[in-house]
Amino acid sequence: MLAEFVPPSLLAAMGWSPELFAGPAALALRAGQAGSSLEQMGARVLDGWRVSETPGSLAYDPRAAVTPVYRQANIGKFQLLLGEQHWASPQISGPWCVQPEDVVINKMAPVRAALVATNAKRHPVDGNSIIVRGLPRAAVPWVAACLNHPSYEQLLLLESGVLKRVGLGSINELRVPPTPLAMEGVASGLREILDEITITGENLHRVKAEAVEEASATQHPTPELRSGCFFPSIAVRIDNLLPSWVALRAEQAVLESQEGWVALDELASFDDRKRLTWTGGPCRALRLRDVSDDLLVPSSDQQHSSELDASRTLAKALVPGEVLVSTLGSSFRAAYVDDEVPGHTHPVDSWVRLRFRETPAAWALLLSTQPVRSQASRLTVGSVQQFVPPDAMRSLRLPAPPREVRERWQRAVDRHHAQRRSQERRWSSLRSDLMALFDAVHRPFQSRLPLMAEVVP
Repeated sequence: MLAEFVPPSLLAAMGWSPELFAGPAALALRAGQAGSSLEQMGARVLDGWRVSETPGSLAYDPRAAVTPVYRQANIGKFQLLLGEQHWASPQISGPWCVQPEDVVINKMAPVRAALVATNAKRHPVDGNSIIVRGLPRAAVPWVAACLNHPSYEQLLLLESGVLKRVGLGSINELRVPPTPLAMEGVASGLREILDEITITGENLHRVKAEAVEEASATQHPTPELRSGCFFPSIAVRIDNLLPSWVALRAEQAVLESQEGWVALDELASFDDRKRLTWTGGPCRALRLRDVSDDLLVPSSDQQHSSELDASRTLAKALVPGEVLVSTLGSSFRAAYVDDEVPGHTHPVDSWVRLRFRETPAAWALLLSTQPVRSQASRLTVGSVQQFVPPDAMRSLRLPAPPREVRERWQRAVDRHHAQRRSQERRWSSLRSDLMALFDAVHRPFQSRLPLMAEVVP
């Protein structure tokens, strides 16, 4: 039998809740007694920007509708997950705007803590987020490592009630062990890699902005079907007479005849959609949520073949040079498969596989633009109008910029993917070093003493 001996000082300080001494929180509680609270370390705990976009409400601020904001979904473990809007220049200033060396935390469980890179744009965080500011430089990643650990998360949420939500007071009073001396080198490496990731993302954003400008230059307004519209006979086909499809075909005819846009079917071949039956070894499935807006197939989150749903996974592993397009109309996105894609990665059947004759990365950029997404959203079918039939993708029209422009975009995306692969490897190594330090500091507080078996008369 194993037992935990609880010092009277802890009982007096924290109460008698068994979760404090028999669960994961016990590790954080014991380790923190040897250190200091965030308040004692000189940190300021700040609430996010609490405003409303609704006119007439008490917290209404007209800037809220147009100001880029870091929301809970943008807070990952150790790094901010940036969207397209976050590359814009900051429009407001205030204490709720991020600064380098800040730690940003989401309030709702599961708790995540992100470090703010030097090159991150200084936008505000929303009211569901917390900023920890003013920590010593070496302590910043150390505190983030503690906050990202389940033991500290449970400790923060113990007194939050039914709604698992982190309060400003619980963060302020949280005690963490003293920062290890070796954290100085790890902290420096983390800052450097976060800055590089941010710069690489911004460089890709500039190229994507060029593709957006190319696709939006000839965009035509979508007609309002409720008021009634007349369409040319070329847009009316017996195979589908839905008004949205007829309007889309009319728009595509104009794009093709007047603007020189080209059908996707003429630019690329569509790969087969046979399902996976037997893998013959470990493999991972590439789901829609695995790919963000940077066109990159990630190297992390490897999965074993036993976890795959063979009936929903395509048989052929990813091939360098191909482009993947999502069939989910509400989350239409593209991915470009580079030369360093993880082996044995199979896309789920929500992806459509395309093989372009040249500059596939450039076409992937154009597939990611809003005018093409708009076309895809009007091709959705089913009772909830969610998914685009793979064959319907053939009718999508894309702009055709000059070859030299596409080749420049191709080089930019190839360079981005190569840099991100290198950064992922370094990031993984640094996180491993950080977690090794965390384990070394907390290991002495994991000990349990065995009790002798009681004699039952």
